[in-house]
Amino acid sequence: MNQLADVNSVAELEVDANKLIVAFASSDGEMVNQHFGSSLGFHVYAIDETTATPLAAKSFGKEQRDGNEEKLKPKLAWLTGCDMVYCGSVGGTATNELIKLGAHPVIVKGGPDIEEIIAELQQDISGAMSPLLERIFKQKSGKDQSRFAEMAEEEWAE
Repeated sequence: MNQLADVNSVAELEVDANKLIVAFASSDGEMVNQHFGSSLGFHVYAIDETTATPLAAKSFGKEQRDGNEEKLKPKLAWLTGCDMVYCGSVGGTATNELIKLGAHPVIVKGGPDIEEIIAELQQDISGAMSPLLERIFKQKSGKDQSRFAEMAEEEWAE
């Protein structure tokens, strides 16, 4: 078993741009069975067409449900750096905040197995990619490319 990283934010992890960083709202690490806002935990994987590596997991305490917008902040802060977040359901505020972070919320019903979702994502990555995955990978490579372009434009003095 890999040692999972203990990070303040998923963004702290060094992950290849060709890997998808996906979080799953799960109480047990086996299935997606949690609502985003009241999720007791998230499990994060780096996924490409052949591998799925567990990167990090974080537990969150039970929160009061309705009207407690503060409960989202620690989750959003920790999930910064994810490309996708799978959950049983997600409210409008959380959806907007996730999208601002560049993390696409994906709602799945019926508590699907995380392994099944990973297999579907791997099939999608290796085949004709869905428009969502194409957009995510374009954003990821764009971020890296623009950073290098900015560095190249800087004046270098010897």
